[in-house]
Amino acid sequence: MEESTTKKYELVFITGPGASHIVPTVEFAKTLLDADHRFSITVLTMNSPLFPVPSSYIDSVPEIRFIELTRPDSPPPEMKHSLAGLCEFVDHYKPHSRQVITQLIATELDPNSVSLAALVLDMFTTPMIDIADELGVPSYVYYTSGVAMLDLFFQFPAVDSAMETDLKNELTRELEFPSFENSVPAIALPSIMWTKNTDDYAWYLRIGRRIGETKGVIVNTFYDLETYAIDSLGTVSGYPKIYSVGPVLDLAGRANSDKSRTQQNENIMKWLDKQPARSVVFLCFGSRGTFDVGQVKEIANGLERSGHRFLWSVRPKDGSTLLDELVPEGFAERTAERGMVCGWVPQVGVLGHGSVGCFVSHCGWNSILESFWFGVPILTWPMYAEQHLNAFLLVKELGLSVELKGYDRVSEDDLVKADEVERGVRRFMGGECEEVRKKVDEMKEKSRRALMKGGSSVASMKRLIEDLVRGR
Repeated sequence: MEESTTKKYELVFITGPGASHIVPTVEFAKTLLDADHRFSITVLTMNSPLFPVPSSYIDSVPEIRFIELTRPDSPPPEMKHSLAGLCEFVDHYKPHSRQVITQLIATELDPNSVSLAALVLDMFTTPMIDIADELGVPSYVYYTSGVAMLDLFFQFPAVDSAMETDLKNELTRELEFPSFENSVPAIALPSIMWTKNTDDYAWYLRIGRRIGETKGVIVNTFYDLETYAIDSLGTVSGYPKIYSVGPVLDLAGRANSDKSRTQQNENIMKWLDKQPARSVVFLCFGSRGTFDVGQVKEIANGLERSGHRFLWSVRPKDGSTLLDELVPEGFAERTAERGMVCGWVPQVGVLGHGSVGCFVSHCGWNSILESFWFGVPILTWPMYAEQHLNAFLLVKELGLSVELKGYDRVSEDDLVKADEVERGVRRFMGGECEEVRKKVDEMKEKSRRALMKGGSSVASMKRLIEDLVRGR
């Protein structure tokens, strides 16, 4: 995009703690800098023992300034593995965020040449909207899931008002949302939404209301993937603007460039090089996708019986347990010619390899976008958070995936049995789902066209830049 003026614009991004928040935000920030060189970007980060700042990744992005917020005088509450715990931790950093931004304006920005254009937040740092309001600058949210999921935040206050009882008491209830063509069963919603009068529930409501106060929401999706949802939200009054700018992906894998894994990565890629095209079932369940011994054995038996090649990333719930102790006795030897079991894998590299034929996935949004970018169909296995709704979207709304574990199976005690794994793999790899594979091949091309000149996401990014430059 050509620069039409010499004036520069500063954006301040504030992210929640940990790589899962920082990396997607920074990848979008890099995309924005590439699109228009009038912008400079500062990212404020928070460190936590549970979710440390990914230092090596940050060091690989010199074009962006990072400021780590120091601990407040009174220590933040101990972070819990919950939405409320994370939001309370972030809220504790509001005074120092205000101080840092105010100092930035006073000492480094010249209103005649460089102005603060906006604060860009994520869903967990929406309390910082107050700072933007105090400074008189617009606030935006960068949302790392899809538009359909975003609509739940917008709609949930109204759903809450209409509910006389907890959703957990009526999980078969069908709900209507503008972004879905089909009614959505309550059981597919994030479990946080099932029970009133909890801290997590209260924060979920608060986040939805606060996102609605922003000038716009930047979403990591693209028009051809969520056409119905994007069109529908465009007709709903009272919503902030939606900018679909995706897919925004870390295709270079810099977020996971741990040198200690180099040899393991090379072994994985060499093994894939030896496999026929589209012959390998890839199983990977995200950074929090762990299984107990019982489920691991069921998966192993199902893969063995299926007769198909596989690459399986296993993370036991008990981190001290060795992989060899998890799988059935003799499994490794019996499947040595057609299977590989490992811990961490370079997911982007694996999905981009021509030997991979399908992806058994937890249905995290980033994994979905990566799979479509490389044209690899998904067998759904949702595990937590919004993943059950993502699975519903992929299977029921878009017809772009096939169920292995259904979106309505939410209990951790509900084991997916070996015969289900065997049947799902055989059905897909045996050619019964060619219509889905064809649609995913088409989506691969559409995802790439969205980022080309004249593409939908390029056009949306242009509108965002115009609005940022116009400011308040």
